[in-house]
Amino acid sequence: MKKYLIFLSSSVIFCVKAQEITDQEAFKKCRKEFIKKICLSDEDKDGVLFYLDHCSKVSGAVENNGCTWPDTDSDGIIDKHDACPTVPGPPENNGCSWPDTDGDGILDKDDVCPTIPGILEEMGCPGGKLDCTQFYEDERKKN
Repeated sequence: MKKYLIFLSSSVIFCVKAQEITDQEAFKKCRKEFIKKICLSDEDKDGVLFYLDHCSKVSGAVENNGCTWPDTDSDGIIDKHDACPTVPGPPENNGCSWPDTDGDGILDKDDVCPTIPGILEEMGCPGGKLDCTQFYEDERKKN
């Protein structure tokens, strides 16, 4: 029983001691303003200790020093994964807005004739049920 208690108490001491100080300078700077207990705490519970956490009041990514990743255009796609970080767009288009090449108000992804202004009823083609197949064939030959 005595060996068990010695093992248990040494394990507890080892676990408490396990909070390794990875940046001595940052820790010293923190200690000038706060007590050791605060510097080694993780108030926002993001896995980044207070003395290393650049955003100690907000839970954020460990890779981003405890801060949330920015989303400049507020489209729900963080800037580091957003192909167009200043223009809102859907995830299906990597955070970019869908183009409308011909300016007819029908997005190219839904427009059967994306380079010829058309109407919604004709799926983006001009009225009169224009067959865009010939147009595309001609365009392909030009390129």
